[in-house]
Amino acid sequence: MGQRKSDNTLPSEVEVPMMYLIDTGKAPVFHQTDTPADEQIMEGAREEKLMKIQNARVLETNFSLHEEGFALAEKTTSVNDFYDDSELSALYTPELEDLLVKVTGASEAVVYDHTRRSTVIAHREKHNARNPVALPHSDYTDASARQRMRDVFGDEAEEKIKKRFSIVNAWRSIAGTIEQWPLAVCDARTINDKFMHMVERRAPHREEPSFEYARSSETQHASFDPNHRWYYFAHMTNKEVLLFKNYDTELDGTARYALHSAFEDPSSPLDASARQSIESRAFIFYD
Repeated sequence: MGQRKSDNTLPSEVEVPMMYLIDTGKAPVFHQTDTPADEQIMEGAREEKLMKIQNARVLETNFSLHEEGFALAEKTTSVNDFYDDSELSALYTPELEDLLVKVTGASEAVVYDHTRRSTVIAHREKHNARNPVALPHSDYTDASARQRMRDVFGDEAEEKIKKRFSIVNAWRSIAGTIEQWPLAVCDARTINDKFMHMVERRAPHREEPSFEYARSSETQHASFDPNHRWYYFAHMTNKEVLLFKNYDTELDGTARYALHSAFEDPSSPLDASARQSIESRAFIFYD
């Protein structure tokens, strides 16, 4: 696992506004867009809180998926074009599955989803990509994680659900070094569930979703908690992968999920190249 860089120009931390959800007692709805170029619509009031985000590269800590809920891995890829679905299927998926088994110590990893993101509208329109999400959140609830298992595995799901499983995201630059809108992750040990709130995600063609779809689309967004400790890995390259946990059935103190959020980096150069990234989700199974 690699995380340190010797570049002394890297900031030790940045302080940025993060948009936390205001708890009103009512679950808001996150409306997906008709086209990738459109801005996504999030119901519910938000409050801007200045938060320090530490640059994990300058720390001595060896971050772990099982402790803090995230880790950085060095992993070159044989993929030439991340916008080619056939390369993702034939090359990238097995690369990630092999990496995740090694990092987690699991018996099996199954990648089931890839999402491309870009800060440039033209990229999003051309490649069916999405814009970065600058909201502190986790992708699943207990209900939606289990329903997603059923969506992916069908009849096999009920047997798999009986054993421990987790969901891990793998986030990578697909266009050189990340110079703008990096991804921050929050130490799982500083997250209190009472500050987490269910948000329903709806697609434009499913404004009146079925029960099963609604359950599989639940996410969690955070309201402000001063105890949150945020980190990022400055200047990530396409030879690195940020792994972070979105769900775990284990209740023994192992990290269950790490919040994540894109943020506007005040240290970005004025001529920063566009952020183009891919995040992949995988089920992790343990014996």
